[in-house]
Amino acid sequence: MRVRPATRGDLLAIGRVADAAAWEAYSGLLKPDTIARALNRDYSPASLRRRLLKGGVKVADAGRGGLLGFVDAEFDRARVRVAAISTEPAYRRTGIARALLASIRSGSPRLPICADVLLGSLDAERFYESQGFSPGEVMEGTLFDEDVVERRWWLPG
Repeated sequence: MRVRPATRGDLLAIGRVADAAAWEAYSGLLKPDTIARALNRDYSPASLRRRLLKGGVKVADAGRGGLLGFVDAEFDRARVRVAAISTEPAYRRTGIARALLASIRSGSPRLPICADVLLGSLDAERFYESQGFSPGEVMEGTLFDEDVVERRWWLPG
């Protein structure tokens, strides 16, 4: 496996990974319509293309055209925000997400990193905690007319 910056050729594979991971992670936590609308908004080829230009999307490439996962991060002067980190469900708990996170950390080692996790996403919370993140503020909001509660996890720079 090799972690590398995403390219336009990865757009459809990223969308497939996002789709499989989101349905597994959020079924039972969010309404099906909310999951579908979020996937359409965030992982359509046009939406991904815009984020690729900013340089925060990296992929875990298995070679032979296989994508095992991706991370989508936003960088600014004060912090790095992990917008999403997803792996193919069949390859979870194999170190892919850890390698993707390490690639983001190495790009801005002095900046703190945060990730917003839907409350009830126990696997995500365990992952961030295992990587040294600490739970932070709880935020209430809406996602396509559905009330959601997230916790922001922090890793100091």
